[in-house]
Amino acid sequence: MSRLNARRRARLPDRAFAYVDSRGRRRLPIHDKAHVRNALARFSQVVFESDAARERARKRLLNAAKRYRIVPVGFITGQLQSERRHATAGRLVIELGESPAPGELEQRLRTVLRDPTLAVLHWSDASGAYLDGAGAPVPLPAEGDPRGVTYLERQGRPMTALVHGPAVLADPDLAATVLAAVRFVVERERLHGQIQATSTDAAALPTGFVTLLMTDIESSTALLRRLGDRYGALLSEVRTIVRTAVLRASGREIDARADEFFAVFERPAPAIEAAVAVQRTLGTRAWPDDQDVRVRVGIHSGRPTLTDTGYIGLAVHTTARLCSAAHGGQIIVSTATRAAVGTSAPAGIRFRSLGRHRLPGLPDAEMLFQVQAPGLRVGFPRPRTARRPAPRPVDDRRGLDGRMPPREAQLELPQPPA
Repeated sequence: MSRLNARRRARLPDRAFAYVDSRGRRRLPIHDKAHVRNALARFSQVVFESDAARERARKRLLNAAKRYRIVPVGFITGQLQSERRHATAGRLVIELGESPAPGELEQRLRTVLRDPTLAVLHWSDASGAYLDGAGAPVPLPAEGDPRGVTYLERQGRPMTALVHGPAVLADPDLAATVLAAVRFVVERERLHGQIQATSTDAAALPTGFVTLLMTDIESSTALLRRLGDRYGALLSEVRTIVRTAVLRASGREIDARADEFFAVFERPAPAIEAAVAVQRTLGTRAWPDDQDVRVRVGIHSGRPTLTDTGYIGLAVHTTARLCSAAHGGQIIVSTATRAAVGTSAPAGIRFRSLGRHRLPGLPDAEMLFQVQAPGLRVGFPRPRTARRPAPRPVDDRRGLDGRMPPREAQLELPQPPA
């Protein structure tokens, strides 16, 4: 099938598409036989505005298939199976609403979704992990594990995770129905005290010398303007990618609001591993309308003050400024983090010196380092700082031949606090 470029697509009339939404965005071109076959294969991946819109698009697609003498056996079979699953999921919502029995959710979902390995896990701030029905911490599937994880949040905080087979919730409408049932039951059980509350338990966060990580989405306002209501789904997916990487690296989520994510680690190396995992995953992900979605990451190590509401202090501000200084796809760490890592950097990780820069609101210029690893972009513009970088101090550590040492060797990194 030849690719439909933007110019050819613009010349096609609306009737050449199976679905045109209320904003005039056109999906599933059906102007020739090859594209009809492609639309039949992709129909279940499209998010429709309503059931009525879905039904109109389905009829137009089937009429187009008939016109080109295509017998869509697989499509019709898939639709029937999907309708049966939706009907079963709808009954699930009713049955769970009527039945107050706690702990019944997981077994019902396994039956409805035909996945005997499905697990329903609930987040615990005190443990910093997802717990099973018995209250035991359960690790999420490791990278490369074929199982999927679908998250539910409550006011921007982790609430529940469903661990399931890779294709169980691939149908967006089915997923929405099932997750609505799960949210209803979880909220009800929370009210009855059968699930531990997930409000931030500051007392359980690590103290002393810790490593803080902050991310945000580059050009998020422009993405919101282009995607409209669909931006929420994109934000949720980005947050899931970051949260999964943090949890796998034994980090603790502190806060997630708007397009920012804030986490803490007891050691710097896992924080860097989490950041690298985030950038690698985002770099291979396909986004709606071929949007370029990039995340900035800042990492700093220090001794923030832990209060009843979380961390405060200069270390928190430094982490935020490092994140702001980074470009989308880039990971910037402070001198303190670079020193704390020392020679125990994760395999394949290198640090490139970006020079000294004054970050807004901080008293002294900060030496910045870019994390480099296989699969990560290397070239970026200068850090996004409000001021020009401070001049380099005079260095009198020349060798006997009068030449300066290599760039990284020019830095006497401070030792991390004991």
